[in-house]
Amino acid sequence: MVSAFEPADHIGILPSKANGGVVAVDQGEAVLNIAASFIRALDYHPPPFPQDAALHNATVQILESWNIGDAVDGFMKCVDVGVAAAELFYPSHEFDLKIIIAICTAGMKWMDNVADGIIEALTAFQGRFHARQPQLHPALDCYASFMLRLYDHYEPYVANAMIMSSCTFIDGSCLEVRALTKRVAVNSDAKLWPYYVRSLSGISGFYSFACFPKKDHPDVVDYVQAIPEILIFTNFLNDVLSFYKEEMDGELHNYCQMMSRVSGDDPIKILQDVADETVAVAKRAAVILQNTPAALKAFKEYEQGYVRFHLDVAHYRLPGAWKAQFLS
Repeated sequence: MVSAFEPADHIGILPSKANGGVVAVDQGEAVLNIAASFIRALDYHPPPFPQDAALHNATVQILESWNIGDAVDGFMKCVDVGVAAAELFYPSHEFDLKIIIAICTAGMKWMDNVADGIIEALTAFQGRFHARQPQLHPALDCYASFMLRLYDHYEPYVANAMIMSSCTFIDGSCLEVRALTKRVAVNSDAKLWPYYVRSLSGISGFYSFACFPKKDHPDVVDYVQAIPEILIFTNFLNDVLSFYKEEMDGELHNYCQMMSRVSGDDPIKILQDVADETVAVAKRAAVILQNTPAALKAFKEYEQGYVRFHLDVAHYRLPGAWKAQFLS
C-alpha cells in the first residue's frame, strides 16, 4: 500500500480504485490545522442553510419528468449535493435558477462518480453536443438539453463560459481516466501538468460565472476582471478542504499530491502554499469588486457558502468535533 505521503512513480490512481488507507494521526492533525487557519483567514461566519424542501422537490420533479427510467437513478443520488450547492453558493438567486444550478451540479457530480464506467459516452459528449446529435447515454442526452436553460438567466458570454466549463470538465474527467488507468509515469519536468488537469476538472468557470445572473449583473464588464481570481479560488478552496478526505481514502490523483510528485516538495507544504494562495486571491477579488457593490456581495456570498458547503456535506468527512469550532 502506498502511504498517504509516500511519493508514487505514476500520476495517480482513480478515486474508485483508492485503497482506503488511513492517514497517520499526526499528519491528519497537520492537514486539519492548515484547514482551520485557512477558514479563519477567510473571516468565515456561517451563512444560513435553509435546506429548502420546495427546492429539493422541484429539482426531483424535473429529473423525473425526463422519463428515462433507471438511467436517471445515479443522477438522483446526487440531488442532495446539487441542492446544497445551489442554496449555499447562491442564496440570493431566483428559485428557478437555483433549480438549474442544482441539476447541473448533480449531473457533474454523477459524471465524476461514474466516469470510468461511461467513458465512451463522456468522450463523445462534446462532439455530439455541438453537432446536435443524441448523446450515448439517456441522462447525458437530457443534461445536454437542460443546461441550455442557463441562457435564460445569464448574458450570452457568461452562459457560454458556464457551458464551456461543464464540457471542459467532462473532457478533463476523460483525460484523467485515461492517464490514471494507464498509470502514466510522472515526468518531473511537467511542472504545470497538475494545474492543467485541475483547471480542466475543477468546473471553476461554471461556478465562478454562476455568481452573476444578468438580472442583478447585466454587464459582465463590471466584474470580469475578478474572474481569474475567482477561478483560482474555486479550484483551490476545494483542494484545501477536500484534502483530508482524499488522504483518508488514499487518493493520489489530487492537485497537492500531483504537485508533490513533480516538485519534490512534501504534500503538506504544497497544501499550505495552496491555502495561502487561496486566501490571497479571495482578498484580491474583493478589492477588484469593491466599486461594484452588487458583484462584491455575490462573491462574498459565494465565498462563505462555499466554505460551509465543505463543512456540511458529508462527502468531505471532516471530523465533527473539529468542525464545531466553526458553527458560530
